Amino acid sequence: MKRSFKDDFNMMAMLLIPIAVAVNLVGFQLANVLRLPIFLDTIGTIIVGVIAGPWVALLTGLITNLINGIFNPVYFPYALTSIAIGVGAGYLSKYGFFKSVPKTIISGIIITFIAVIVSAPITVFVFGGVTGNTSSLITAAFLASGQQLWSAVFSSSFITEIADKVVSVLIVFFIVKAMSDRYLSKMNYGHLYMKRNNKK
Repeated sequence: MKRSFKDDFNMMAMLLIPIAVAVNLVGFQLANVLRLPIFLDTIGTIIVGVIAGPWVALLTGLITNLINGIFNPVYFPYALTSIAIGVGAGYLSKYGFFKSVPKTIISGIIITFIAVIVSAPITVFVFGGVTGNTSSLITAAFLASGQQLWSAVFSSSFITEIADKVVSVLIVFFIVKAMSDRYLSKMNYGHLYMKRNNKK
């Protein structure tokens, strides 16, 4: 049955958005406090994409970055990245890419490419290649080794993003796996991950 845009935003999906945004914010703060080389700020967005669909995840990613941007305006332009990640996770979920660990890791790699393709131009055009986070240090190292700005930004973004996104999707996989069939049955894509449908 073909679903409409409106169908994605059912009551359960809408109730999930603030929870997912909170997960993103807590993950981001935890990564900052522990000085981890990853961000952990898209876990909630990916969860929403997996069980509620791409458009609900799009809104989740947008809200997360708008809130983060209040405290640090650097994050406003990267709302586009969060939106792309949410949509990507939703479409990957639609085709069952979160039903096993190997498929989930592949999803993490695909989401990494999505994040890099969207965020690298923002880093170059808006911030001149430097945003002050961990990837900026890696970018500086690549520039010092003789790489051009675009190459250095893409390379550093890929290095930081792949670790973050693979860890994030694996966390999502185990969270969704722990969800009850009763809850999953109420979500747009939840039926794909119900125990009786997830034998492969």
